Formats: sequence, structure tokens, C-alpha cells
Amino acid sequence: MYSLVIVEAAIELVPQTLRNHPSVKNHCKRVGRDSSEILLDISYHHRAMVEQNIKQWWKRGRPDIVHFDLVEALSTPLFKEKKLQVYVSTFDNKLLIMHQDLRLPKNYLRFERLMISIFNKHRSKEGSDLIEFRENVSFTDLVQKIIKPQLVLGFSVTGTRTKLSDILHNNESNYSKDYCFVVGGFQRGHFSESITRLCNSVYSISPFSLESHVVIARLLYECENYG
Repeated sequence: MYSLVIVEAAIELVPQTLRNHPSVKNHCKRVGRDSSEILLDISYHHRAMVEQNIKQWWKRGRPDIVHFDLVEALSTPLFKEKKLQVYVSTFDNKLLIMHQDLRLPKNYLRFERLMISIFNKHRSKEGSDLIEFRENVSFTDLVQKIIKPQLVLGFSVTGTRTKLSDILHNNESNYSKDYCFVVGGFQRGHFSESITRLCNSVYSISPFSLESHVVIARLLYECENYG
């Protein structure tokens, strides 16, 4: 069984400290929702995030990245064959566990509504019973207490440049295929030091800074070919 963790994922409700900011209020008015029913989105809330100087604002407010990543991962034969477990570990230590029979909405607006419902702990008719939601679960707890893999492999442009085929081949001599793959779910920056410390190795698979859904697609395809 492979595990994929989309780590420090930039998906969260608008923080309480931003809910009275004019840019947030204007957005809420346009979409006809309360500020507690809006995902933080840098496209709409950039001014509020910068002016309030929220922690590492440049890594937050990109729920669309998480949507791309999940659509990619959950559409693969590896996931459909129940050989892949997918987790979303958010910037603020919330955890989403994707159950094996989940069919994630491909449409972003439907995905957004689903996530808002889950983060607000409401039941939804559209998939929330197949997404387990937990609060206050750090990446360390996820790896050491829930996944418990034999090997944690991170992927970042700052990692050691290596071919994907070589990564799988070189590591299997000492380990089974109980791998945990770690990919960042944010737009800018790199893994926090606490993430890097838990990785046995961090690799780069391209001289370019690839979007996370591209890394996921290539990685899982290589796993399928590897058998």
C-alpha cells in the first residue's frame, strides 16, 4: 500500500482575524455567504492576508491546488485498485482522509461547497461521509501514529535531483513498498523544517519547479509501472 500526503495544504476557512476585513466582506456579499462559509482564497483575499500579515500568507489561500491534486490522485488506477491511501494535511493541522470509494467532484464549485461543509462539520449528501475529517493532527502525528510507513519520501525542487524510476528501484532493496510520498499543497516556498526532518529523503524529479499535480501524476504512474 502506498500513501500520498498533500502536506501544508493551502485549504482552510477564512481565519477569524480576517473576517471583518473589507475585501472579505465584499467577497461574502458578492457570493451571498457568511464569512464562516468561505474558503480562504488569495485571489479574493490577498489584500486582507497581506495587511493582516497572517503567518506565511504566501503559502495559504489556494484551495484550487488541493482540488487539482486530489482529482489527479483519485483518478488513477492505483487508487481505484485500492493500492493508494490519500491524505490532505493542512497548513493549520487539520486532516482529511480520503476513503477508497470516494468520487470527488470534478467541478471546483461543487468541491468548494463540499469542503466548506466538512470544515464546518456539517454532513453533506455529496461525499462527506467518504472523507474523514480530524482536527489538531500534525504531520508528525499523521506519519508516526496513523500511517506508520517504512519509508517517507518527499518531493521538492530543493531535493536531490533523481529519476523517478531510480527512486523506486534504489529504495526497494532495503524496504517493502510501504512508502509514504509527501508533496506540498501550496503555491510558493518549500516544506517547513518539521516536514523535511521526517522525510528519509527529499527528491527533485525535474530541473523545473513543477506544479504538485504534475508531480503526483508522474509519481503514481511510475508506481503503477513498477508493479
